[in-house]
Amino acid sequence: MKHPKRLFKKKTKDQPGSGGRITNETVAEHREQILAGGRKFKYPVQYSKHKLLINTAIIAVVTVVLGSILLWYQLYVAQSTSNITYRITQLLPLPVATIDGQSVRYSNYLMKYRSSIHFLEAQDNFNLGTEDGKRQAAFVSRQQLDTAIKDAYVEKIAKEKDISVSSEEVSQFIENDLESKKVSQRAFERTVLDDYYGWSLGEYRSVVKMSLLKRKVSFAIDDVAKKEANDILSQLRKGSKFATVAKKSSDDAATKANGGEAGTVTLDSPDPDGIIEALDGVNEGKFTSLIQGRDGYYIAKLDDRSTKSIRYSIIKIDLTKFDAQFEKVKDSDKTEEFIDIKE
Repeated sequence: MKHPKRLFKKKTKDQPGSGGRITNETVAEHREQILAGGRKFKYPVQYSKHKLLINTAIIAVVTVVLGSILLWYQLYVAQSTSNITYRITQLLPLPVATIDGQSVRYSNYLMKYRSSIHFLEAQDNFNLGTEDGKRQAAFVSRQQLDTAIKDAYVEKIAKEKDISVSSEEVSQFIENDLESKKVSQRAFERTVLDDYYGWSLGEYRSVVKMSLLKRKVSFAIDDVAKKEANDILSQLRKGSKFATVAKKSSDDAATKANGGEAGTVTLDSPDPDGIIEALDGVNEGKFTSLIQGRDGYYIAKLDDRSTKSIRYSIIKIDLTKFDAQFEKVKDSDKTEEFIDIKE
């Protein structure tokens, strides 16, 4: 039997790691042992954070790639026209076509297409689920894609010619239009924009802006129409009869045959071409200078006036250069469409 005292080993030295006494000679060694023990908890956490960042980045990249593929499929294969797809194209400048180097925004095409379908559904009992409905939808797609492409070509020429339309011009046009229709903006938004076209006021403003821009561009590039209009005005100033010149040279099919006679209108009638305004102050039997209408030049002659109405005649010179130029470019290899419309 071992002696009881031999059950316990005598420590020959106070060791830092064994709970022994810390002295001046062993304090540095003791500190290093404590720090070493802590490192095994510190560095694995650092490694975990680094790995977490890498995994997060990988997941983000995969999500973006898959999302992009899904969006591409919805737009360019399935050709989705849903509200969420439209909103995405409003945020992202994705193209549906190009013309002469100018991108055609997908959102512009969808806005016009969705509006046309909304109108058909609201006013014509249109049913997209029927075969006839699908044929109509294909026709609308083709029509509105062409319109969107034309809008992009307008923007291209406008940039080249430094032509623009200000927000004030748009507001003034809408104000004048509502005044001529005798309707408030609120009623117009509710009964016309929302019910008929499914447009917000902002979308309607963009349509008006494009219309005004196309008008400016068309007048700016059509030197032939301007020269012809000035030649006709010169003939009238030299004494040629208005009716004779109208029958020979006017492009207005409704009045050409009867010497330009447009009939009688009240002074508060809608005046989209500015003819009634231009005749204000003109004496009976006299004619105006050149009037820039919506789609051409006009010369108007006052035939008769009363306190509430006027009777007048017109000569119109159509603007043709822009449309001819657009069709030529559209039918060339300078136009590329990114969706296949099956008509």
